[in-house]
Amino acid sequence: MPLAAALCFLAGLVVGPFVGIIVDRAVERESPEAHLRCQHCGQSLGAGSLVPLRSWFARCPNGHRSQRYPIVDITTAVTFAVMGWVFGFSWQLWPYLGFGLLLVAMSVIDFETKLLVDILTFPTLGAMLFAVLALSAPNDFAEGIAPALWAGGLYGLFFLIVYRVYPAGMGFGDVKLAPSLGLAVGWLYDDSFIAVNRMLYAVVIGLLLGGVVGILAKRSRKAEVPFGPFMALGTLLLIATSAPAGI
Repeated sequence: MPLAAALCFLAGLVVGPFVGIIVDRAVERESPEAHLRCQHCGQSLGAGSLVPLRSWFARCPNGHRSQRYPIVDITTAVTFAVMGWVFGFSWQLWPYLGFGLLLVAMSVIDFETKLLVDILTFPTLGAMLFAVLALSAPNDFAEGIAPALWAGGLYGLFFLIVYRVYPAGMGFGDVKLAPSLGLAVGWLYDDSFIAVNRMLYAVVIGLLLGGVVGILAKRSRKAEVPFGPFMALGTLLLIATSAPAGI
């Protein structure tokens, strides 16, 4: 596990700049290009900005330095390391790395724009559904399908109810993200009751983290805090402390 975590951390640093491209272009649905752009003025940082760590120190032609890209790279690397630590070199590592990559991109976008865009939430849900339905049985983990579907469905239903009751408390993007998070948590277990129970832990952790930060932001008169990244963090913490039944 430590070796897998270390290699995944390095892989995350390599993949980080490409996650940065997603963050930079997904909201406006722009075509991806082989370079990063300054988050302040939109000027290209050059093709060399895709070299790992180089974007941390790059300046655009106007002299700006973007703080976004070190955050994206480090968050991607840490997320990948968590997946490597939990799954080792098992078959489940690969879909969870893809899930983690998309989770980082959506979280950063949500922090910056207060948006969880359909161009990422729906493909994430589709990819997780495909992974659960297509990869479980061939890898002798058919018993993981039902727990994943139960957790994903109930997670989505819970946030839909919360949104309908108190729409000011969260955006509909959070509702769209929730089923993917439930699938990711539920797929770790071969018992539906345990999967739903752990899904509830993820809900509580996300609500607590988001609530505390939201209260602190209001006291300091800062801007409204998005809830999506805390849902993602709660899910990541659940994955990090779980012992997957499928491996």
